[in-house]
Amino acid sequence: MGLGHPGALRLAGSALADAIRPRPPARFREWLPKNIILVDGPKKGEFWALDDAPYLGEIADCLSIEHPCNLVTVRKSQQTGVSILALAWALYIADTAPDNTIYGLPSIDFLQDMNSQKLQPLIEVWQKETGKQVIFPAVSRSGAGSTIYEKRFAGGSLMLANANVATDLSGKTTRYGVKDEVSKWQTHVTGDDPETLFFGRFTAFRRTKSYKIFELSTPEIDTGDELGDAQGHCRIDRSFKRSDQRFWNIACVECKGEFVQSHDGFHLDRQHPHKSFYVCPHCGHIVSETERVIGVRNGRYVATLTGPDRHPGFHVDAFISLMMSYEAIAEDILNQAKPGGLGEKGIFNLVYGLPAKVKGNAPEYERLMERREPFAEMRVPADGLILVAGADVQHNGIWAVVVAFGEDRQSWMLGVRFFEGTTDNPGEGAWTKLDEFFAKPLDDAFGGRRRIEALAVDGGDGGRTNQVLEWCRRRANAYAVKGVGGRGVPAISVPAKKSVTKRGKRKRFGSAMLWPVGTWGLKAELFANLHKLGMRSGEPADPPGYVHFGDFLPKEYFLQLTAEAFVAEVVRGKFHEEWKRLRPDNHCLDAHVYAMAMAEMLGLSTKRADDWSALRQRLQPTPEPDLLNGLRVAGPVSTAPVETRNDEASQARRQKWKNRG
Repeated sequence: MGLGHPGALRLAGSALADAIRPRPPARFREWLPKNIILVDGPKKGEFWALDDAPYLGEIADCLSIEHPCNLVTVRKSQQTGVSILALAWALYIADTAPDNTIYGLPSIDFLQDMNSQKLQPLIEVWQKETGKQVIFPAVSRSGAGSTIYEKRFAGGSLMLANANVATDLSGKTTRYGVKDEVSKWQTHVTGDDPETLFFGRFTAFRRTKSYKIFELSTPEIDTGDELGDAQGHCRIDRSFKRSDQRFWNIACVECKGEFVQSHDGFHLDRQHPHKSFYVCPHCGHIVSETERVIGVRNGRYVATLTGPDRHPGFHVDAFISLMMSYEAIAEDILNQAKPGGLGEKGIFNLVYGLPAKVKGNAPEYERLMERREPFAEMRVPADGLILVAGADVQHNGIWAVVVAFGEDRQSWMLGVRFFEGTTDNPGEGAWTKLDEFFAKPLDDAFGGRRRIEALAVDGGDGGRTNQVLEWCRRRANAYAVKGVGGRGVPAISVPAKKSVTKRGKRKRFGSAMLWPVGTWGLKAELFANLHKLGMRSGEPADPPGYVHFGDFLPKEYFLQLTAEAFVAEVVRGKFHEEWKRLRPDNHCLDAHVYAMAMAEMLGLSTKRADDWSALRQRLQPTPEPDLLNGLRVAGPVSTAPVETRNDEASQARRQKWKNRG
């Protein structure tokens, strides 16, 4: 059929039109498994698959070019795959709908790490495996190629911006943007809000509403404001509250009822994390890990709010992550609860994907006094397996406390002392009284004698640092410590070697060790434990971490123990948190915190069940054979002090130890 035929021209024109008609961009959900190759993790080198993270499919749909929404919010925990989705979206734009894109991160360190460890490897493996050459290579001495902070492509560029620097958030007009870890974005020193500056880049597209922003972050602080509008409130939570708030629902295999997994239904087994489980809120069925995975794979998002002004907002946490398990969730909770972890804040932010409410204030001292118990002073209870002490040195004397710890982190405050006297000479005054105190064994519940296993002495006060170092250097199991503030500092760290000085001159020998103690996390743990209610308050049992106080403890002790409070406030536009004194004397609090550090040094958080069993067998008497009545079980008894060996050889060895160095 030639072109002279009446239908030939129409047919040719139709074919040409089909050939030259612009094709709509591929949906992001469909583009992902054909283009993204994972660059880390257990599936490194494999193509991205929706089966590994089914909860990302609907998020990807909202990020597709054809979807009408302008903003997508994801409030997330760690290990969910959302971050790789954000990077993939930036490449999807460059490949299918090229235009200027800005990718904001909270600091230059975040930016550099993301580029070197995630983005650049992702680009290289993507272009190698697919044969595409979308991102221009770096070209030396030429402005045409890509750089660390700008990935160029035909039709636009991907700009990496430090959100805490105003100049990074101004300049080119931008159509697409990513606000990564937006909860960590801080108000600039000029008072400018980084999110406002970021949004200013999209002004040209606001009338037509043809822009799109993807914001994602682990949460930070919950100020308690219901709408999230208060200063200092978590940024991602504020935006999520303004969204339609979609949660991933799974179905119970037993009753078929749908529910959202949360920490309320999770049952943590502290001794055996792999035995932790979830309970269906409808029928009480115990959900196994296998059932969780099946439920997540077949789950769906359900929006909890509707309205014309609400944008798509998604909650993604460890409970729906297929990179996690109930055992892994339990382990993360336990690890964050340890000294050196972030405590409840870390659990809520990194595991539950929720902002953490500001807590940490000590309870009223009167409430603690009311729960005092009638146990003997300076007598180790049956469950007190670790015996430690802490001392706070002042110019006019030394405060000291003795604390026993049990396997489940319960503790018993066995005594407090103030040794009055001078402290400028480590061989005189209050130091000699501390020496006697440290050397004296304590009776235990089984009639034995127990020595204090570790004593921490505060050497952080510049006025008495040298004396503390000298005194501890001459005594076994005595440790000079220095408190270190700030979140995330371990309970006890690697010590620094310090040369002891005397009368302004540095000694050529006799260096001592100064051990850093993370006071922030230890205080947070202590204050959280002080809020716990036990049998004295009508509870059926004392919970793990419960602190027992003897009725011999005076009012002054409780005043000092509660002499600080955790304060969170906005200062010059930045969220600031610190421990502030409520009363001038906090010596018992400091000494107690140092004793906790010694318990950590002795394995309070690292001992396994068999370690505790072995320790219990060593400290507690074994049953004695009784020929008439079988085994006679030994139990806690009250006995007189056992005389210690005092021969000349022992005295000589002790004197040699004191005179060493």
